[in-house]
Amino acid sequence: MTEALQPFLDKKLALQNLDYSKRHAKGLLSAAERVELLFDKGSFTEIAPLARESDLAAATKPGETPRDGIVVGYGKVNGRMVGVAAYDIQYRAGSMGKTCEWKFTRLKRLIQEQGFPLVVLSEGTGARLEEEVSSQGAYDNPQFTNLVALSGYVPIVVAVMGICVGGHANITAIGDFVPMTKNSSMMLAGPPLLRSKMGIETTLEELGGARKHVEQSGMADLLVADDWECIEQIKIFLSYLPDNCQDKPPLRKTRDNPQRRCDALMDLVPADLRFAYDIKKVVTSIIDDGEHFEMQPAFAQNVVTTLAHMDGRAVGIIANQPAYMSGTLDVKACQKISRFINFCDCFGIALIFLQDIPGFYPGPQSEEDGIIRWSTRLLYEIGHTTVPRFTVMLRKAFGLAHYGMNSLGMEPNLLVAWPLASFSAISPDDAVQIMFGKQLAAAEDGKQQKQDLIAEFEAKTTIMPAAEAALVDDVIDPRDTRIILIKALNMAKNRRRGHTFKRRGITPI
Repeated sequence: MTEALQPFLDKKLALQNLDYSKRHAKGLLSAAERVELLFDKGSFTEIAPLARESDLAAATKPGETPRDGIVVGYGKVNGRMVGVAAYDIQYRAGSMGKTCEWKFTRLKRLIQEQGFPLVVLSEGTGARLEEEVSSQGAYDNPQFTNLVALSGYVPIVVAVMGICVGGHANITAIGDFVPMTKNSSMMLAGPPLLRSKMGIETTLEELGGARKHVEQSGMADLLVADDWECIEQIKIFLSYLPDNCQDKPPLRKTRDNPQRRCDALMDLVPADLRFAYDIKKVVTSIIDDGEHFEMQPAFAQNVVTTLAHMDGRAVGIIANQPAYMSGTLDVKACQKISRFINFCDCFGIALIFLQDIPGFYPGPQSEEDGIIRWSTRLLYEIGHTTVPRFTVMLRKAFGLAHYGMNSLGMEPNLLVAWPLASFSAISPDDAVQIMFGKQLAAAEDGKQQKQDLIAEFEAKTTIMPAAEAALVDDVIDPRDTRIILIKALNMAKNRRRGHTFKRRGITPI
């Protein structure tokens, strides 16, 4: 038996002695080293470490491919079971081969059965041409169907840790959290193909650099410095989430008093609606220990979407950012919030809306970009949530956009307002201009009349009439915001039934 075992031991030993010097010279880890960094020491079990390239690949372009270019397996991350697939770009450019993807399929089937998170450490050039430039490339490959099946069932992280082209880039769109290292890039087709087919000269950075996707396209969530920071951020992200959608998010121990008043809020938010402030300071004040994990911080900065804890319970916070574009909701903001709502609803994370909204962003470019559909998609996502939702009106709630920040018409579990709050279909000064603009322009004392009308309209839009009509649950002392939200969270622990009378909705986008 020992003699028969020896060839297998030798092969496994060879895997441990692979040369990573070129990777290390670039400040990068190998796929195997990234996996080792992710998992608790000694907990990782690898699937099919002795796999190699298919016969078709070897015949087309000779060359050994250890593990067939992917490290696959499962183990503990901070004590919890997690599955991993790490593409190895050192061999056949990290391409997706038959054996490689079969190994990944094995893992995805285990996850579908057992229900634990999936982490994909991605770096590669898409389809393996040695196998795919052949009609045999049409084999029954469920690489995307089984990944789609896992979406919304278990948390999925797809980390872009180098160049990701074709299928490697497509996988990221399924990810719930997509960090990118600063020197990474992703695109459907790389510069060589664009040059030969379309005559376009470009670079990896221009085409799909990390900053482009983190700041402009929104395809990535977070820019990280290197492999080490990337792995650390993945661990933090997973700490907020349950193993799967059937479980509740884990509670976090905290010494932060649920009865703590937030005195700083009295000075953070200006009473004058024309003055901006940083909503992140408000968020930090009300959450446990001031700690939160912001999703897409560099994309659509007019809104903030972040994971946090309140009395140990995971929550998702959505807030207008008056310090950027006055907190208006443009197309990118609607995309950002819609995705975050969808994600939180899948994994049972209650939603808190901090509302200070001047409206949806108007204009020709906004209309061309599809603001009508995207603003409606936002309302659609809120209307389909099953998790508890809570809203705090800090200052203004103007225009149809108040629905997009979970106003009374969207059936929140709690709707409270600060004394500063005001509500209207349109801002008072705009209302006066639209309704009386021509009349005032012709009047001798038009400027004074305009100011008088604005003051009259402002009096009507204060929160007092709404409170008297029971259209808000309460007008609260801002210092009690944390206390009141925690009480509401303790009340609303069950999910809504959802729309049981239909199979599914048809999304506006």
